[in-house]
Amino acid sequence: MWIARRTSSAFPSERLGDDARASRAARTFRPVRLSGGSILLLAAVACVFGLGLAACGGPQPSAGVIVTVRLRDPFDVAERRALFGSSVERFECPPPLPAVRDVTAEGYYADKDASIVNSQAMVRYRQATKPITDYETQITTISDTFVRSDPINAAAARCTLDWLEAWAAQGALLGRMSQQGMYVRTWALSSIAASYIKIRGGEGLEPVRGRRVEEWIRQLAGEVTSYYSTRTGPDVLNGQAYWAGQASVLAGVAANDKGLFGWGVERYRLGVSQIQADGTLPLELARKSKARYYHNFALMPLVQIAEAAAQNGIDLYSERDGAIRRLAGRVIDTLDDPSFFERMTGVRQDWPGELSGGSLVWAEPYYARVRDQRLVPWLLRFRHLRNPWFGGDATLLYGVPTLPGTE
Repeated sequence: MWIARRTSSAFPSERLGDDARASRAARTFRPVRLSGGSILLLAAVACVFGLGLAACGGPQPSAGVIVTVRLRDPFDVAERRALFGSSVERFECPPPLPAVRDVTAEGYYADKDASIVNSQAMVRYRQATKPITDYETQITTISDTFVRSDPINAAAARCTLDWLEAWAAQGALLGRMSQQGMYVRTWALSSIAASYIKIRGGEGLEPVRGRRVEEWIRQLAGEVTSYYSTRTGPDVLNGQAYWAGQASVLAGVAANDKGLFGWGVERYRLGVSQIQADGTLPLELARKSKARYYHNFALMPLVQIAEAAAQNGIDLYSERDGAIRRLAGRVIDTLDDPSFFERMTGVRQDWPGELSGGSLVWAEPYYARVRDQRLVPWLLRFRHLRNPWFGGDATLLYGVPTLPGTE
């Protein structure tokens, strides 16, 4: 397996932890081949010598960088409503779906590189996770309705809170978990936390109900961070860890928990520390035929973390000499031409399903910040871009109202 080896380089001084731990994180990476047993030691090495002890354990109190008394939301609901608002003439709140406590679904890849899908296993996985997928879709859609509504539709905020509180009351997603179930819970937490952030300022919501939801979000985040803080193996270093970081950041904002927020920021730093000069991630290249797909998948949470951090006084876009821009550039250049990844992996690239707006939700906040013109055709093609794991309608939450050529 190819992985990354550190070599010395400059690293931005802005950190959530102390300066001594920050200096130990000053590394860049180059790919080397590791034996199968070595990969099991890499997570511990990365924590202790790369990211510091705060990254190895659970969330730690952050210091010095977050300049706000209360963590700021990654998006401003009133501002987004002013840009994209429209009348919601009729809204009826559906009853909340039955809560799911245990997630014992198994994975669906047939090979050790997680590049070949077992179609029968995929059918079983989708059936097992459908109740959670349906919940994610519903809560993000209902909460987006509140953000979009102009005049404000307070019923959509109340409805979202009803759905969140219903699952919180039953300890949803806090039961037995398979390894794949751990990932499912992580993705669901992003949907849950983002939906709560969107509606918590709604008029007439009872504070005690919000506190119950926040406590549930903290519990979910505690399970997510514990899993990634106590294990070794590729999934605590690759894109799955960045999704855990996004979930923890959004949970931190939702519950105003700076420890959770800081833990998530460290997952970002773990990710960008592995980005190569050519914009690749070694652990995603190891996915062989899915390398192109998983580079895009890894980029999604990194962009959202960077956006949330920017609202709280942390410039993650500039860290590691703007490493995230290298990754984004590589992804953009290969969206319609997989030949680069075919040369790098030696195998034909396979994108599960069809390329869609749901896969490119990161492009909305990234374009709004960077104005990379290569993204304009994709945004025009797919708007509105939606993905529950990203929080819902990314165009509504992050996008610019007018794209070049549409004035």
